[in-house]
Amino acid sequence: MLRRYPCTILLVGFLSTIPCRLLFASAATFDSARVQAILHTQTLLFNDRFAEVDSIYRAQIEARPDDPSAYLFRAGALFAEMSDREENRNEKLFKELIDSVDHITDRILDTCDNSTAAWMYLWRGHARAYRSLYESKFGSSLAALKLGMSSIDEYQNGRRKDSSLVDLYMGTGSYHYWKSAKAGMLRWIGFFKDEKEKGIAELRRAADSSLLHRELARSALIWIWIDRKEYDSAVALAEEFVRRYPEGRTFLWPIAQAQYRQADYRAAAVTFLNLRARLDESPGNYYNLIECDWHLAQCYKWLAGEDDLKAVVAHFRAYEDRIPRETRKRQSSKINYLQRVVK
Repeated sequence: MLRRYPCTILLVGFLSTIPCRLLFASAATFDSARVQAILHTQTLLFNDRFAEVDSIYRAQIEARPDDPSAYLFRAGALFAEMSDREENRNEKLFKELIDSVDHITDRILDTCDNSTAAWMYLWRGHARAYRSLYESKFGSSLAALKLGMSSIDEYQNGRRKDSSLVDLYMGTGSYHYWKSAKAGMLRWIGFFKDEKEKGIAELRRAADSSLLHRELARSALIWIWIDRKEYDSAVALAEEFVRRYPEGRTFLWPIAQAQYRQADYRAAAVTFLNLRARLDESPGNYYNLIECDWHLAQCYKWLAGEDDLKAVVAHFRAYEDRIPRETRKRQSSKINYLQRVVK
């Protein structure tokens, strides 16, 4: 889970907050009831209430089958759950929903005005970004790269149609930062420009001025601060979101990672114990239980907490026999460590 991809918070959060009826809404149509509907759905998602969110979007698809955003939002909720559990349980449905976004937006783009077209390109860019995230986690790295690269074309098409749609900066900002941050040698030899600062500026603009993305743009900065080793900033911002969504796990992971990377092992152990307790409440997420126990073992090694280390190993051994084959394969090195750390 500490590999959780930075765009997950960004895209999953955004795509799961907007009721379908807001697809073509202007700022003037956002009355208090609609704002509350957005906040309610977002709260459900970030509090890990995935089934309720999925039910909402199933109903929206049935009510408005020609609205591409409904399919996108449901795909986002499915990916959020798959990412949270580290399990590819809804591949067929997820891909069908993403394909529906492409098919429906194709039809709408044939006849719509520029303002509507900008929204369509926003949805298309997010759809490609989702597929890229999916491939990164469960499929092909090459496919992930190609899909990620294609997302920027959709966002830029949207900006050409309506440059006033600041929400598009959420997509372009994330793309520009992470493309530059992960380019490595390709950036060094000049194949990619270093556009990290541009990406941060675009996300800040979305946080300041976008119609729908303000808080989500702020949350996207958490992983950027971690990438830049600005751990105190990452923890402070993530803790703000934890206070807002106290039942969820999403924002505890970057806190744990930042504390661990800072070698603040005592604080990291507390956060990993919190995460593990929440995972124990919904059994079956063995991938992330292993993540927690492995990192706890590392923390207690550094802290010389022999009794705490033995307790971690005892916790691991209690579920060791139930770990699925695929999870054993993916987590083999950490399982091996936990099997031999205490003799």
